[in-house]
Amino acid sequence: MTFKIIFRSVLVGLITSLFISSCESDEALAIYDNPNQSDTTGNNVQVDLFVSAEVDNIPVHYANGINKYTNWTISEEEGFCGVDTSRFLQSHSTAFIIPSKLEESIYVNILGCVKNDSASALNKIDSVLVVGPYSYYPKLTHNRSAMINYIDMDSVLWSTSFGGNTSSFARFDLSAIIDNNDDNFSAKIAFGKFEGYLYNGQGDSLKIKNGQFKGRIVQN
Repeated sequence: MTFKIIFRSVLVGLITSLFISSCESDEALAIYDNPNQSDTTGNNVQVDLFVSAEVDNIPVHYANGINKYTNWTISEEEGFCGVDTSRFLQSHSTAFIIPSKLEESIYVNILGCVKNDSASALNKIDSVLVVGPYSYYPKLTHNRSAMINYIDMDSVLWSTSFGGNTSSFARFDLSAIIDNNDDNFSAKIAFGKFEGYLYNGQGDSLKIKNGQFKGRIVQN
Protein backbone atom coordinates (compact mmCIF):
# COMPACT_ATOMS: atom_id res chain seq x y z
CA MET A 1 0.00 0.00 0.00
CA THR A 2 1.45 3.35 -0.96
CA PHE A 3 2.11 6.21 1.44
CA LYS A 4 -0.51 8.36 -0.29
CA ILE A 5 -3.19 5.78 0.45
CA ILE A 6 -1.96 5.37 3.99
CA PHE A 7 -1.84 9.10 4.66
CA ARG A 8 -5.22 9.65 3.02
CA SER A 9 -6.71 7.04 5.34
CA VAL A 10 -5.08 8.62 8.38
CA LEU A 11 -6.09 12.11 7.30
CA VAL A 12 -9.70 11.10 6.64
CA GLY A 13 -9.83 9.51 10.06
CA LEU A 14 -8.36 12.64 11.58
CA ILE A 15 -10.83 14.96 9.87
CA THR A 16 -13.72 12.72 10.92
CA SER A 17 -12.50 12.75 14.50
CA LEU A 18 -12.12 16.51 14.44
CA PHE A 19 -15.66 17.19 13.31
CA ILE A 20 -17.09 14.61 15.71
CA SER A 21 -15.19 16.32 18.52
CA SER A 22 -16.83 19.65 17.71
CA CYS A 23 -20.16 18.07 18.62
CA GLU A 24 -18.92 16.62 21.91
CA SER A 25 -18.63 18.27 25.28
CA ASP A 26 -15.58 20.28 26.28
CA GLU A 27 -14.50 17.33 28.41
CA ALA A 28 -13.29 15.53 25.27
CA LEU A 29 -10.70 18.28 24.77
CA ALA A 30 -9.63 18.64 28.38
CA ILE A 31 -6.02 19.58 29.13
CA TYR A 32 -3.96 16.56 30.08
CA ASP A 33 -3.15 17.03 33.76
CA ASN A 34 -0.17 14.99 34.89
CA PRO A 35 0.54 15.71 38.56
CA ASN A 36 4.16 14.63 38.12
CA GLN A 37 4.81 17.19 35.36
CA SER A 38 8.01 15.45 34.37
CA ASP A 39 9.55 13.72 31.41
CA THR A 40 11.33 10.36 31.39
CA THR A 41 14.56 11.95 32.64
CA GLY A 42 12.81 13.11 35.81
CA ASN A 43 13.26 16.78 34.90
CA ASN A 44 10.24 18.96 35.49
CA VAL A 45 8.64 20.35 32.35
CA GLN A 46 6.29 23.29 32.08
CA VAL A 47 3.77 21.66 29.78
CA ASP A 48 3.22 17.94 29.93
CA LEU A 49 2.26 16.96 26.37
CA PHE A 50 4.05 18.75 23.57
CA VAL A 51 5.94 18.60 20.29
CA SER A 52 8.79 20.96 19.45
CA ALA A 53 11.29 21.28 16.61
CA GLU A 54 13.12 23.71 14.36
CA VAL A 55 11.71 23.76 10.82
CA ASP A 56 14.25 25.49 8.55
CA ASN A 57 15.70 27.09 11.72
CA ILE A 58 12.29 28.45 12.78
CA PRO A 59 11.19 27.18 16.22
CA VAL A 60 7.87 25.34 16.26
CA HIS A 61 6.27 24.41 19.57
CA TYR A 62 2.76 23.05 20.07
CA ALA A 63 1.60 22.12 23.57
CA ASN A 64 -1.59 20.45 24.72
CA GLY A 65 -3.97 23.00 26.21
CA ILE A 66 -1.97 26.03 25.07
CA ASN A 67 -3.22 28.40 22.32
CA LYS A 68 -6.16 26.07 21.58
CA TYR A 69 -3.88 23.12 20.76
CA THR A 70 -4.81 19.63 21.83
CA ASN A 71 -3.11 16.25 21.62
CA TRP A 72 -5.02 13.55 19.73
CA THR A 73 -4.20 9.93 18.96
CA ILE A 74 -5.28 7.84 15.99
CA SER A 75 -4.83 4.07 15.59
CA GLU A 76 -5.64 2.31 12.32
CA GLU A 77 -5.07 -0.88 10.38
CA GLU A 78 -3.75 0.12 6.96
CA GLY A 79 -4.12 -3.06 4.93
CA PHE A 80 -1.64 -5.81 4.15
CA CYS A 81 2.13 -5.35 4.34
CA GLY A 82 2.91 -5.46 0.64
CA VAL A 83 1.95 -8.82 -0.82
CA ASP A 84 2.19 -10.60 2.55
CA THR A 85 -1.41 -11.40 3.49
CA SER A 86 -0.33 -12.88 6.82
CA ARG A 87 0.51 -9.40 8.16
CA PHE A 88 -1.13 -6.00 8.07
CA LEU A 89 0.25 -2.49 8.57
CA GLN A 90 -0.73 -1.05 11.95
CA SER A 91 -0.30 2.69 12.54
CA HIS A 92 -0.36 4.68 15.78
CA SER A 93 -0.22 8.48 15.59
CA THR A 94 0.08 11.26 18.13
CA ALA A 95 -1.09 14.58 16.68
CA PHE A 96 -0.84 18.18 17.92
CA ILE A 97 -3.61 20.17 16.30
CA ILE A 98 -6.22 22.87 16.76
CA PRO A 99 -9.57 21.06 16.45
CA SER A 100 -11.36 21.71 13.12
CA LYS A 101 -8.16 23.21 11.70
CA LEU A 102 -5.52 21.32 9.70
CA GLU A 103 -2.99 24.15 9.24
CA GLU A 104 0.01 24.47 11.58
CA SER A 105 -0.10 20.95 12.94
CA ILE A 106 2.32 18.06 13.44
CA TYR A 107 1.66 14.32 13.34
CA VAL A 108 4.12 11.75 14.69
CA ASN A 109 3.32 8.34 13.24
CA ILE A 110 4.60 4.90 14.20
CA LEU A 111 3.92 2.09 11.72
CA GLY A 112 4.61 -1.61 11.89
CA CYS A 113 3.77 -4.94 10.30
CA VAL A 114 1.66 -7.05 12.64
CA LYS A 115 0.72 -10.70 12.28
CA ASN A 116 -2.93 -11.33 11.50
CA ASP A 117 -3.07 -13.89 14.27
CA SER A 118 -2.20 -11.36 16.98
CA ALA A 119 -4.64 -12.36 19.70
CA SER A 120 -4.99 -9.04 21.45
CA ALA A 121 -4.62 -5.31 21.00
CA LEU A 122 -1.74 -5.43 23.50
CA ASN A 123 0.23 -7.77 21.22
CA LYS A 124 -0.26 -5.34 18.35
CA ILE A 125 0.89 -2.41 20.48
CA ASP A 126 3.99 -4.18 21.76
CA SER A 127 5.04 -5.31 18.30
CA VAL A 128 4.84 -1.79 16.86
CA LEU A 129 5.90 0.45 19.77
CA VAL A 130 9.42 -0.58 20.69
CA VAL A 131 11.94 1.70 22.41
CA GLY A 132 14.88 2.41 20.13
CA PRO A 133 15.73 3.80 16.67
CA TYR A 134 13.31 3.68 13.75
CA SER A 135 13.89 4.17 10.05
CA TYR A 136 11.61 6.56 8.21
CA TYR A 137 8.72 5.14 6.22
CA PRO A 138 8.52 3.64 3.59
CA LYS A 139 11.66 1.81 4.73
CA LEU A 140 10.86 -0.81 7.35
CA THR A 141 13.51 -1.95 9.83
CA HIS A 142 12.50 -4.92 11.96
CA ASN A 143 9.03 -4.44 10.44
CA ARG A 144 8.71 -0.95 11.99
CA SER A 145 9.09 2.62 10.77
CA ALA A 146 8.25 6.23 11.66
CA MET A 147 6.78 9.16 9.76
CA ILE A 148 6.59 12.90 10.57
CA ASN A 149 3.90 14.97 8.84
CA TYR A 150 3.77 18.76 9.11
CA ILE A 151 1.07 21.03 7.66
CA ASP A 152 2.24 24.63 7.41
CA MET A 153 0.23 27.86 7.67
CA ASP A 154 -0.53 27.69 3.94
CA SER A 155 -2.06 24.20 4.21
CA VAL A 156 0.94 22.59 2.46
CA LEU A 157 1.63 19.04 3.60
CA TRP A 158 5.30 18.24 4.28
CA SER A 159 6.30 14.69 5.14
CA THR A 160 9.44 12.67 5.81
CA SER A 161 7.89 10.01 3.56
CA PHE A 162 7.89 12.09 0.39
CA GLY A 163 11.70 11.85 0.20
CA GLY A 164 14.51 9.44 0.92
CA ASN A 165 15.62 10.46 4.43
CA THR A 166 18.53 8.06 4.18
CA SER A 167 21.27 10.48 5.31
CA SER A 168 23.02 10.06 8.66
CA PHE A 169 21.29 13.25 9.84
CA ALA A 170 17.83 11.71 9.51
CA ARG A 171 16.89 9.84 12.65
CA PHE A 172 13.94 8.93 14.83
CA ASP A 173 14.19 7.49 18.33
CA LEU A 174 11.38 6.27 20.54
CA SER A 175 12.80 6.82 24.02
CA ALA A 176 9.97 5.56 26.22
CA ILE A 177 6.45 4.17 26.21
CA ILE A 178 4.47 4.34 29.45
CA ASP A 179 0.89 3.48 30.42
CA ASN A 180 -1.53 6.39 30.44
CA ASN A 181 -2.96 6.19 33.94
CA ASP A 182 -4.19 9.79 34.00
CA ASP A 183 -7.07 9.89 31.49
CA ASN A 184 -9.02 7.64 29.13
CA PHE A 185 -7.98 9.36 25.91
CA SER A 186 -5.20 6.87 25.11
CA ALA A 187 -3.70 3.61 26.30
CA LYS A 188 -0.10 4.83 26.21
CA ILE A 189 2.12 7.92 26.36
CA ALA A 190 5.09 8.06 23.96
CA PHE A 191 8.34 10.02 24.27
CA GLY A 192 10.76 10.52 21.42
CA LYS A 193 13.19 12.60 19.36
CA PHE A 194 13.50 13.15 15.62
CA GLU A 195 15.42 14.95 12.88
CA GLY A 196 15.45 14.75 9.12
CA TYR A 197 13.97 16.32 6.01
CA LEU A 198 10.37 17.14 5.17
CA TYR A 199 9.27 17.16 1.52
CA ASN A 200 6.20 18.50 -0.23
CA GLY A 201 4.57 16.97 -3.29
CA GLN A 202 6.79 19.00 -5.64
CA GLY A 203 10.06 17.75 -4.13
CA ASP A 204 10.94 20.89 -2.16
CA SER A 205 12.49 20.16 1.22
CA LEU A 206 12.64 21.59 4.72
CA LYS A 207 15.19 20.57 7.33
CA ILE A 208 13.64 19.63 10.66
CA LYS A 209 15.97 19.31 13.65
CA ASN A 210 15.98 19.07 17.45
CA GLY A 211 12.53 17.49 17.36
CA GLN A 212 11.09 16.23 20.63
CA PHE A 213 7.65 15.00 21.59
CA LYS A 214 5.61 13.55 24.40
CA GLY A 215 2.08 12.59 23.44
CA ARG A 216 -0.86 10.27 23.83
CA ILE A 217 -0.65 7.22 21.60
CA VAL A 218 -2.78 4.11 20.95
CA GLN A 219 -6.53 4.48 21.12
CA ASN A 220 -8.27 2.67 23.95
